[in-house]
Amino acid sequence: MSRNLVELIRRHDQAAAPTALDLLKAAAERHGSVTADDVRDAAAASGLPEATVYGVATFYDDLNEPRGDRHVRACSGTACFAATAGRHIAELGAGLGLDVDGVKGDGSVSFGEVVCLGFCHSSPAVIDGRTVVAGADAVQTVLAGAPAPAAEPDWVSLLEQPVLTRSGDWSGLARALRELEPEQLLAEVEAAEVRGRGGAGFPAGVKWRFTRAATGADKFIVANGDEGDPGSYIDKYLMERNPQLVLEGMALAGYAVGAAHGYILVRSEYPLSKPTLDATIAKAHADGWLGSDIQGSGFDFDITVVEGAGSYVVGEETALLACLQGLRGTVSARPPFPAERGVHGMPTVVNNVETLANIPYIALRGAQAYHDLSPDTKTAGSKLVCFNERFSRPTVYEVPFGMSMRRLCDEVAGGMRDGHTVKALQIGGPLGGILPAHLLDTAFDFEPLAAHGCMVGHGSIVAFDEDMDMRALTVHLLEFGAHESCGKCFPCRIGLRRAHEMFSAGTPVDRERFEQLLETLELGSLCAHGSGMPAPLRSLLTHFADELGLAS
Repeated sequence: MSRNLVELIRRHDQAAAPTALDLLKAAAERHGSVTADDVRDAAAASGLPEATVYGVATFYDDLNEPRGDRHVRACSGTACFAATAGRHIAELGAGLGLDVDGVKGDGSVSFGEVVCLGFCHSSPAVIDGRTVVAGADAVQTVLAGAPAPAAEPDWVSLLEQPVLTRSGDWSGLARALRELEPEQLLAEVEAAEVRGRGGAGFPAGVKWRFTRAATGADKFIVANGDEGDPGSYIDKYLMERNPQLVLEGMALAGYAVGAAHGYILVRSEYPLSKPTLDATIAKAHADGWLGSDIQGSGFDFDITVVEGAGSYVVGEETALLACLQGLRGTVSARPPFPAERGVHGMPTVVNNVETLANIPYIALRGAQAYHDLSPDTKTAGSKLVCFNERFSRPTVYEVPFGMSMRRLCDEVAGGMRDGHTVKALQIGGPLGGILPAHLLDTAFDFEPLAAHGCMVGHGSIVAFDEDMDMRALTVHLLEFGAHESCGKCFPCRIGLRRAHEMFSAGTPVDRERFEQLLETLELGSLCAHGSGMPAPLRSLLTHFADELGLAS
């Protein structure tokens, strides 16, 4: 009922008003927590029932963490875990004299955890206020009270003609407005066979076709910039280093499906993303590439950037749309799909940031040129991949599909640092399988990786060296999964906590019982968070069973 109500309240002329989430975030910033009065005020201002606003206030991490005048959070993401096995969190807490979620008696300092800050290339990472500090000396730097923004390595393209690392220049939109009808642009995207770059690899052209054909007074484009996969920082680089390309891709999507407005949801854990995008949108308005009658074409398109409040599952498209509208970020059953019923109940395209950043190249050069970027495989286009701190040259690389994981790790990223060796890789985020070292000749592509229970996903490549305790890694993955469940379906809400309890107890784990639990998660969960978590766990059972402490 609350979803229908918010659609009625926020359609059309009220859509620009602050949401309940906006109001609650502002309250937390003002006085460090959300009070009952804040909930009542937000309900009155938004027109939503108080119970609905209370649900929002109790869902997001940013609204629930106790905050002092100085709020310090240590990254507990998988790349940071691979770097220190969690020691940096304990060291920082000890130095501050606080447990996780603790606040000094005088309210001067608070301490918490966060997943993930997108500095996986320089782990471990800590955020002090809105300043990210990263590297081997991050804890000491923060404790010394002199945090300085961490440096980030340049990204690199292996292509003769970069697609995603080249600066956006609106040339694709210019050609589309000049030479292509919306239907022709959509046909080019379909012919290019662009697969989604955020997870499942669903064809972008299919989503666009559904949305274009759907009936609705308005249509919307939503860029999913909620890159919550621990170990991935690809979308962060795109939004902060090449925002113009992302905006151009959104405008092209709007032109193709008949949408006049777009939204980008970015993570609060990326404090530079929203101001960077906002500044680029302002410049695009000034230059005539966004707004009314773009370049005299009669096409109108504008973009609004919304910052989230700390939730991994908001990366799922239905939860993302709920967050975008200021609601509790829980998953909804499908159908209806967003292409039919999305923002404010209207037809909506939801694409990952990197997916949209591919579109200007297709609009400018056509589908065949896009296919030619990866000549050794049937998968079209290029892909951004990123490596964690365990490698010698960790950063974001633009690569063709089809390269072996061994070449990517050894030749592109320079192999493991300090003489270490690869024990296993997790590819594509926390729902991606664990690839052991003896399978490194597997091609980086959708089907070859899937054959080993792995996925392209976001394109993150997180290495674990020979010192990694694989039972400790299992506990880490399950702790993340349990914490980030939205709680809507009980297989995920209860199952992941039970699995975490089984492995964190330090006693032998009944393998048959655990595998039954994984089957329940896979078959009974509402979204990919619960149904996807079994993939890495099954990989660990398959390849590292002797290290997991299973009952005989």
